[in-house]
Amino acid sequence: MNFEVISKTRVIDKGYTEGVPSNQLEKGCYHRISHMSTCTKTKMIFGLFLPSTYSTEINTPVLFWLSGLTCDDTNFAMKAGSRAFDAAEQHAMAIVMPDTSPRHDESVPNVDEYDFGIGAGFYVNATVEPYSKHYHMYDYVTQELPSLLQNELKIGKDGRKAICGHSMGGHGALTIALREGKDAWKSVSAFAPICHPTACPWGQKAFQGYLGTVEAGKVHDATCLMESLEVPLYDEILIDQGTADDFLGKGQLLPDDLVAAAAAAKSGQKVTLNMRKGFDHSYYFIAKFIEDHVHFHAQYLA
Repeated sequence: MNFEVISKTRVIDKGYTEGVPSNQLEKGCYHRISHMSTCTKTKMIFGLFLPSTYSTEINTPVLFWLSGLTCDDTNFAMKAGSRAFDAAEQHAMAIVMPDTSPRHDESVPNVDEYDFGIGAGFYVNATVEPYSKHYHMYDYVTQELPSLLQNELKIGKDGRKAICGHSMGGHGALTIALREGKDAWKSVSAFAPICHPTACPWGQKAFQGYLGTVEAGKVHDATCLMESLEVPLYDEILIDQGTADDFLGKGQLLPDDLVAAAAAAKSGQKVTLNMRKGFDHSYYFIAKFIEDHVHFHAQYLA
């Protein structure tokens, strides 16, 4: 095996088998798994929930969850996992939770800022030194991690993958889905995503630092991608946004730009934007509505 199970926790009361070693995968459990990445040239750790139905004899569908700024592979599992895992269990679905950047190696460059560097990889392949050696999160999420799941664990084969994320991770989910299309991802949704990063401070900083210019970031901007879309890629793109989100008021998220781009584009791509009254940017917001998103994806992964 090209990975190591470094911890696991039972989260579902089905699928228990007596005597499974602690370093082996187990049904109904949340795992943390490490492996050496060829994309980031570092050790990477990802979270993985396996439903009680999991078997290498069947093709288990998978939902990719992409987290936001400052997060690692654990935040979603700890703060919204109980509801997400219960919902995924209902649909015999796995959930994979990659890290937000390379780390676990002293050679990974970093700055003392929450919105750039470690914990803020922005789901792009950096082209600017010193970040270009390790910061290849786009390829990690779209190629390396799916390949590991498919080949080693028999998860998400034949395109049975969906993608969802929050904030920076919502940006990642939207742009990856719009760039890769339905052959790669059956469905896409997001919580409080950065919808127009070339027009907001977070995105401008990331694109300037990782790609050299803001202009270079247009191919990783959901609003720009939507504007150029000629045919609909998905039956529906689902977005939930809290009205009390401080970052909404500060112009970091710009969901209306994405909705306007979809309305103006010749593709006719449907975007559903639910404005949730009184909810902020936190994981309490995610936990409240995550089951809706799991059920949404299940209909396309069936």
